[in-house]
Amino acid sequence: MTRLSSETALSYADAVDWIYERINYERVPPVRSSPHFQLERVRRQLALIGSPQQRLPCIHIAGTKGKGSTAAMLDAIIRAAGLTSGLFTSPHLIRFEERMQVGGQCPDPEELTELVAELRERLEAADEVIRRSPPTYFEVATLLAWMYFDRRGVDLVVLETGLGGRLDCTNVCSPVVTVITNIGLDHTAVLGDTIEKIAEEKLGILKPGVPLITGVTQPEVIALSDHRAGGLQVPVQRVGSDIHLDIQKESRGGQTISVTTPWRLHENLHLPLVGAHQAENAALAVAAADTACREFPSLTPMAIRGGLAATVWPLRFEAVEGSPTIIFDAAHNPDAASALIATLNNGCWPERPRVLVFAASTDKDVAGMLQTLQPHFDFLVLTRYAHSPRSCSPVELQKLVPDSSGVLSADAPDHAMIQARSLSGPHGLVVVTGSVFLAAQCRTL
Repeated sequence: MTRLSSETALSYADAVDWIYERINYERVPPVRSSPHFQLERVRRQLALIGSPQQRLPCIHIAGTKGKGSTAAMLDAIIRAAGLTSGLFTSPHLIRFEERMQVGGQCPDPEELTELVAELRERLEAADEVIRRSPPTYFEVATLLAWMYFDRRGVDLVVLETGLGGRLDCTNVCSPVVTVITNIGLDHTAVLGDTIEKIAEEKLGILKPGVPLITGVTQPEVIALSDHRAGGLQVPVQRVGSDIHLDIQKESRGGQTISVTTPWRLHENLHLPLVGAHQAENAALAVAAADTACREFPSLTPMAIRGGLAATVWPLRFEAVEGSPTIIFDAAHNPDAASALIATLNNGCWPERPRVLVFAASTDKDVAGMLQTLQPHFDFLVLTRYAHSPRSCSPVELQKLVPDSSGVLSADAPDHAMIQARSLSGPHGLVVVTGSVFLAAQCRTL
């Protein structure tokens, strides 16, 4: 491990190395008993940088899937309103600093290096409690993001949880609205093995009196959320009862929707992201913006319309037209896989040879994803993404494939893409999914 004293001048490479030397639960699956999941620990760390999370208002988003897309839509809406937005999401696709954006821009290498140098000095001067158990990778990412937002004078932050909600290190913020997109089985080793247990963790982001916008549909989760919200005097708006969505037109370039919230009707909104699940995410974003408009009046219907139309969020059924056409999607659980298939079969994609390139993490429901995906493809190429011990080997994936016919394997994403192109031919369709890490690595190819 590289040891840098506060007197050592950092380069950008040094700064990134320092970040990656932390314990990283995106690479090593966490356990429920980890001592790092403690909100008081995070508060102590944030106090070193002046506790900006207490001064900067935010919209806090949790959920099993869709929270990143919803966050991107809200960020675009805030920018369209003329406000300075801060966006915190994870994971990144190529560069670490993608996790934190102000006005749609990441810190440049020089600014990230300055932020790391300042944080490193503050940590070195911290009390023994912090020095004995230094911040993890995600905690460092959170600290750097808040420093960046504070330095740039952000008006409103959009904050995506990393894992769960109740003990996530984003959960010491000061929200004006909270959003829970939906709840499904994921990260069960840490969050619990039932929908109710996972819901308890996600609902942990609720704050007294702060409105909740949610897309949850399961009766048991609705009952649980109503009970929790009632105890905290939290007003609740739910898609389907308080928020109404109408998908008017779908195409390969996006969709046209109308959303009715308790505040107003938004007609003929253009959303460049495809799929009914993205329309539901948009309904949540519109309702959250309408609710936040009480404190931020510039979040007008015009800003909502312009922001949705300008939303860019890679790897969400992202189609690259060519010979063949390639679709990159970050689906990494059975529910997301089902949403991918529903979008693929919505009539906008004509029949053609289909090839699936698939890799997944060892702690995911790999069998469930493969059972959902494989029947819709002519060929399946199994591979593994690079640079992570969590990546399941093609040999292990092969054991979980429902049907071994038409199944091939490749030892790396680049080899998998070569095989997939050959199998699909110039007029076919290649879909890359199973892990955001695989989709990101193939996208760079």
